[in-house]
Amino acid sequence: MTIDSMNRIETLANIGSSLLGVQMEAGELGPADVSENSWVFGYCFGLFEAMARYASLDQYTDGMRMMSLGFGRLVGAAPQGPVLFRLALDKQEDHAFQEGAAVGEADLLAWADDANALPANLTRYARRKAETE
Repeated sequence: MTIDSMNRIETLANIGSSLLGVQMEAGELGPADVSENSWVFGYCFGLFEAMARYASLDQYTDGMRMMSLGFGRLVGAAPQGPVLFRLALDKQEDHAFQEGAAVGEADLLAWADDANALPANLTRYARRKAETE
């Protein structure tokens, strides 16, 4: 792996975790919500996965590295990144996870097409959930 490739992966992981972190803060979600709420976890995975595909990263190498780094940065614990990535792979059959992943992917792709269309559905989800509790 070249230095340029590593820098690109780190940059993408930072962008993804920042997009998610802003939404989590606005929705009053914490790091635990990433692994404890299937919809939230799926949304994060979907956004990272769409980012990897949009950047044409190989899903088995650079894409996996970027997502692991991104998850670690998102929860503020780098060693948790690979653990969360593997857990996300195990959650693929979970309906709420799948739903969240589809929304996260759509948000990222909409932003990729229009820089003014910032991802915001994670915040919307968290606020709706808070209103019903």
